[in-house]
Amino acid sequence: MRMHTLGKTGLSVSPICIGAWQLAGPLSLNGKPDGHPEPGKRVVLRMIQELGDMGVNFIDTAEQYGNGESERRVGEAIRGQRDRWIVSTKFGYRVGPDGERDDSSSPHTIVPSLEGSLKRLRTDCVDIYLYHCPPLISELEAAKTVLERLVQEGKCRFYGISTNNSDVIKAMLDLDMLDVLQYPSNMLQDATAIHALVSQHNVGTQVRGVMAQGRLSGKYFHRAPTWDADDNRSHGVREEDYRRYAVFEAAIPDGYTMAQVAIRWVLDHPCNHSICLGAKNIDDYKVALAAIDMPPISPEDRERLAACAARLSSE
Repeated sequence: MRMHTLGKTGLSVSPICIGAWQLAGPLSLNGKPDGHPEPGKRVVLRMIQELGDMGVNFIDTAEQYGNGESERRVGEAIRGQRDRWIVSTKFGYRVGPDGERDDSSSPHTIVPSLEGSLKRLRTDCVDIYLYHCPPLISELEAAKTVLERLVQEGKCRFYGISTNNSDVIKAMLDLDMLDVLQYPSNMLQDATAIHALVSQHNVGTQVRGVMAQGRLSGKYFHRAPTWDADDNRSHGVREEDYRRYAVFEAAIPDGYTMAQVAIRWVLDHPCNHSICLGAKNIDDYKVALAAIDMPPISPEDRERLAACAARLSSE
């Protein structure tokens, strides 16, 4: 597999990153589902290990996912092979003692959050440590002091944030505390402003939301999705008609699936280094990995696909 350099970090990462939110099982926050149906721990461990054998070396998790269960599963899956993996985890969103949503990324939360993540991941150091919960800009300087100390102590190598908030991104760039940015981008969601910022500063990028919560997977072009009660989408997009996205079907280039078009659309942009894919089964990952070796989407096909996206946004 041809690896990509993750911006100024210099880390060599696979173009596909395993997103481990979907692998943690159900979670309820404030009485609402904030996880995914249980895929089975053994299935998860086997899938991560098999993807590692295929050349994938990048995996992303967070302290909130499954209330720590995602990190525990990742740690168990890569045990004995830690040096083969680039591990990214996040802090700020967590589960309170009574199952409530606890959103805080204040500087005093960073060390205990990282210590908990290190224990669950069974490692002494995470490669990338990201804000999950947007910080107060006024607290960034204090947070940088904490994060730099953790780097010096060898507990994390690089840090950054998961967000598409341009004000926060610019503030972190001004303070030289943005090594890696995780942000949403897909055919339905323009990221031109973010592209300009990360390109100018050589920021490493993890792109999430490439399938737009399944809208661009092609699976629901001709059948409406049904979400399990413990799937976070059961309340977030329950009423939306996913079949409207079948407008893309006529614009899919020969030889591609819709999912592969969605992946290539993002990977074809030079500032996008790796896609954080939230699949729950090995077959979907195989489709994604095949897309890596496909040629870029032609300008003509991109124009047709963009016209489909514009049509949807105008409806």
